[in-house]
Amino acid sequence: MQRLNSYWENLWQASQNTEVETADSQTIRLHHDLTQPAVVSGESNIWLPSPAKGVKRQLLERDGGEKTLRATSIVAYAPNSYFNAHTHPLGEEFFVLHGTFSDEHGDYPAGSYVRNPPGSSHKPHSSEGCLIYVKLQQFRENDATQLALTEINNSSQKAILFDDYEKVELIEIAQQQELSFWQHNGVELLLLEGNLNSNQATLSTGDWQRLPANHSVTLIANQNSKLLLKTGHLNNA
Repeated sequence: MQRLNSYWENLWQASQNTEVETADSQTIRLHHDLTQPAVVSGESNIWLPSPAKGVKRQLLERDGGEKTLRATSIVAYAPNSYFNAHTHPLGEEFFVLHGTFSDEHGDYPAGSYVRNPPGSSHKPHSSEGCLIYVKLQQFRENDATQLALTEINNSSQKAILFDDYEKVELIEIAQQQELSFWQHNGVELLLLEGNLNSNQATLSTGDWQRLPANHSVTLIANQNSKLLLKTGHLNNA
């Protein structure tokens, strides 16, 4: 399950071939209303600058400036780029899509999943360059779990990465499959590979979708699909 579609390598390469101008920090509100569904196409999303030289991002949801209240993004690091040391008051989680992401705590190759709890700090960098899917400021205040999974077992085609007040799963579907359930605490997914029909939206590799709490959810995934699925985290919307 750690070997990802070449889409992500190509997306990282596209980020390196895209010029973005440094911009002053500004408050951005994008898909910030968690009571509303949201879909972002990976193909049509644009690269924006970050405060760090050589680091670009595509926004999926955001509420705030650099000291944001909430953010979900695809972030591209150029080779030898880095962020200064910083703290995440309400935590950070990320999944490495391409390359190797590093900080003073270790190296995380493509397919790695990491959770840094509220109040933790680090100085991230990448020697070779990397692409990550990252969610900031979205944990419960009492979440003290430090988690770094660099080898994920996919023997059952479903790997549970975290299961507590919220659940994160990495799912690989070999044959077309329908997943139907009532999710009273919300659903969010990033389609890592393949095609998926989800509540009247047709998703392709690289697309992101969020469905609010108290929605009936039906996912129909085509064969050879992979998705990162998160549930139970929108109950405070």
